[in-house]
Amino acid sequence: MDKDKLVIRKKTSIWSRLRRMILLIVLWVFAIYVLAINLCFIFGVYSDGLVVNYSLFNLSFHLYKLLGNLILIIGGLSVVYGVIHIRNLKRKAAANDKDNA
Repeated sequence: MDKDKLVIRKKTSIWSRLRRMILLIVLWVFAIYVLAINLCFIFGVYSDGLVVNYSLFNLSFHLYKLLGNLILIIGGLSVVYGVIHIRNLKRKAAANDKDNA
C-alpha cells in the first residue's frame, strides 16, 4: 500500500490562501487588542481611548462563560467531524486497495 495514495491532495488557489491568511491575521490582531486593553485595566493604566475601548469590547462574566461554552462546542463538533471524515477516507482507501489487489 502506497502512503501517497491514502492522502487526497487538493491544491488551493493563492487567492483562497491569501484570504484565509488575512482573515486569521485580522482575528488575531483583534483578539490581542482586546486582551491588551483588559491587561491595561488590570495593571491600572487608564486613558480616554482605553476607557472607550474597554467599555466597547469588555464582556460580562455571563457572556465570557457563554463564549467559552460556544468555543468548546464548536471545538468538539470539529473533532467529531474530523474523526468521521478520517474514518471515511480510511474506508475508501481500504476499498480501493481491495479493488486494486
